[in-house]
Amino acid sequence: MNEQNAREAANLGAHVKQLRQSHGLSVRQQAARAGVDATWLSRVERGVYTRPDPRLLWQLARALDVEVADLYLTAGYGDAHGLPGLAPYLRAKYQLPEEAITQMAAYFDFIAHRYSNQKGEPDGRNHDHTS
Repeated sequence: MNEQNAREAANLGAHVKQLRQSHGLSVRQQAARAGVDATWLSRVERGVYTRPDPRLLWQLARALDVEVADLYLTAGYGDAHGLPGLAPYLRAKYQLPEEAITQMAAYFDFIAHRYSNQKGEPDGRNHDHTS
């Protein structure tokens, strides 16, 4: 575990614990409410997991009445723009197999590149429809 991952795990744990306690719930009560294992939740709160399962974080965020993106960012699943990356979102929202996530991410990159070229960057195609 590198230093940044350890810091993120500790920050996530402290944040989740504070949220749970603000609801007046025990670990077992919060786990039941979120549909996650109490041992998993306890380990998250203690900073044991450097990359907790995004699907379980999604369930936990919903049960804690917080934005899923907040927990993702605290857990280190963010990108340079402050939003969660596509892969953790797809895992949490749709519970897709890893192969499907990889394919969707590749297709998204293709589409993003294609449309970024239409913002005035030359892409080798003739966009002049006047002829």
